[in-house]
Amino acid sequence: MPGPEPQSMMDCLTLIGKNVNSVTLAAAFVTTVAISAHAMSAEIDTDGDGMASFAELQVSYPELTEEVFGEIDTNGDGLVDDEEMAIAVELGNLADPETDA
Repeated sequence: MPGPEPQSMMDCLTLIGKNVNSVTLAAAFVTTVAISAHAMSAEIDTDGDGMASFAELQVSYPELTEEVFGEIDTNGDGLVDDEEMAIAVELGNLADPETDA
């Protein structure tokens, strides 16, 4: 006895698309959680703009050099945002402000 008829190619693509969307959503959530885990603390972001200047970071990280700050500031705007902070912590360029600072 033959099994059920195979699904159409469109049904398969729709199912794949739903799975890809679920994976994308999960990845975005994980990234958001990772970034918020290293979110800029008020002790670092003393002016409350959500970003850290070289001077602000140097208060918490006195060993920070302008060269390393430039590597952390990946978009070159002269400020470190939450995403750049999270990447710097992941790469070991900065200690985790939640646990080490």
